[in-house]
Amino acid sequence: MQRVTVKNPQDVQAVLQAHKNLPDQRLGQILLEDGLLSQAQLDDALAKQRTLPGKHLGQLLIEKGVVTPEQVDIAMARKLGIPFVKLEDFQAPANTLSKLSADLALQLNAFPLAEIGGKLIVALQDPLDQKVLDALRFNTKMNVESVKASAQDISMTVHKHYGTFDENEALEDMQMDPIRANAKANESTHVIEQEAHKKPIVRLLNAIVLQGIIRGASDINIRPETDRVNVYYRVDGKMHYSQTISKSLLAPLVSRIKITGEMDISERRLPQDGHARMVRAGKSIDLRISVIPTICGESVVIRILDKEAGLKSLEKLGIQDKEVAILKDLVSKPHGLFLVTGPTGSGKSTTLYALLNEVKKRDPHILTVEDPVEYDMEGIEQVQVASDRGYTFAAVLRNFLRHDPDVIMVGEIRDEETARIANKAALTGHLVFSTLHTNTAAGTITRLTEMGIEPYLLGSTLLGVISQRLVRLNCPKCLREEEVSPAVRSLFKLAASDIFYRGKGCQACNQIGYHGRTTVCELLPVTPEIALMISQGKSAAEITQKAIEQGMTRITEQALMLAWQRKTSIEEVLTGRVD
Repeated sequence: MQRVTVKNPQDVQAVLQAHKNLPDQRLGQILLEDGLLSQAQLDDALAKQRTLPGKHLGQLLIEKGVVTPEQVDIAMARKLGIPFVKLEDFQAPANTLSKLSADLALQLNAFPLAEIGGKLIVALQDPLDQKVLDALRFNTKMNVESVKASAQDISMTVHKHYGTFDENEALEDMQMDPIRANAKANESTHVIEQEAHKKPIVRLLNAIVLQGIIRGASDINIRPETDRVNVYYRVDGKMHYSQTISKSLLAPLVSRIKITGEMDISERRLPQDGHARMVRAGKSIDLRISVIPTICGESVVIRILDKEAGLKSLEKLGIQDKEVAILKDLVSKPHGLFLVTGPTGSGKSTTLYALLNEVKKRDPHILTVEDPVEYDMEGIEQVQVASDRGYTFAAVLRNFLRHDPDVIMVGEIRDEETARIANKAALTGHLVFSTLHTNTAAGTITRLTEMGIEPYLLGSTLLGVISQRLVRLNCPKCLREEEVSPAVRSLFKLAASDIFYRGKGCQACNQIGYHGRTTVCELLPVTPEIALMISQGKSAAEITQKAIEQGMTRITEQALMLAWQRKTSIEEVLTGRVD
């Protein structure tokens, strides 16, 4: 059974009629009949479910890698007799769109498809969510019938149909109660706080954050200029302009953000940091907020931390199978130092958490020190540094060693003291993970010795280094041939006849041409030969050459392999290359 593509209300009516008389079946039986799993796999999952009361069978099968989330969604829709529809090409009539306000569609991630027999047919990720259904009935004053669609599909369709309408609607509401454009520094905090609590400002902030989540953004930037405020989203590592809002809305909007992040709204001359958490579709999303004063007003960056997206297994990072096998072998060691390196935004933290997830399978005592703690992990003790109080990485590490840990994760090695304590911990029987800002795997060894770590000690403690980058993946729905200049072909030694592709830009990728990112890396395991070279103080170039002889693949080579497979563009290879 597949998703049914609907393009108009007539398609919706037909698919509803087709699902009226489907027999009720168990989820496992449906998946079995569709050939998506074997009887043995089903029996194993059912046995596991009996030991975990409350655990959904579909979630167990997904975690085991037997089926995909979409396959479970389709099977659940069939079990419930509810259509599972695909909305990519759906065109909603204006009179149907008007039944549901833009902000409610964004908040509930719901999309109105048609009005049939006095009922409003709405696409939902969870068509049985009574709270959402009650909210829809209350706000639309209509009977509501739901069909199932993927969360991403609904989000993209909501953005397509409501994007412009929502922004205009919000701005019209703001203009009904305008704020003075030239707010003075001594303006009453009480007045600003009152404005920040007004519904239009609350709705504006909700819409900005929800659009960021819908677009899969990692950061939201609210940047003031002389006469306006621009909103940008960072998607797949690149900044994209979204909208301009009136400068008069900056003060109440920033105040609302400060209230949400539990910051001091009266302080407008010093930087502030805050945290907030929102729950959407049953999923918890953390927001890390930074506010800094500029000559044009306060600038805000909101980091979106989606735990489900950020906490991945090693297999889900995009790392090649060969490297995954080596990584699993390295982190199975009882002690030693393993480092993840790369520039800011290269996915180092995500890889660290994936390594911790792998180590957790042995049930060791794990302590982490981070700045800040990005994702809460069950079964792990996590500590956040507070440098302003003298509670630095080095200070926390000294205390850690008295708490009998098996595994220690240091968010970042920034100085000689932290490097020495981390290396000492690895030398005294602990498995230590950390990150460094270096460009290559072998360059990390040079950086540590420059920090003061003796080469002979490093040669005996270092297990390996992975240096990585994130490259954007082509949108598979709008691939077109890529023009590659002769200079770039010469740089990468590509023949004139070699053909490469990149995304042109379409609705599915929000006109960007790329959708998602993957990891490219060079993994340097410290073999006995390389350990000897480190102890002897050999150069990074010599160590790199030896690692290549032993099978290491460079970052640029991996990115080129993706380009050959049409998964990314030569443009991305050029941007992320490491010489």
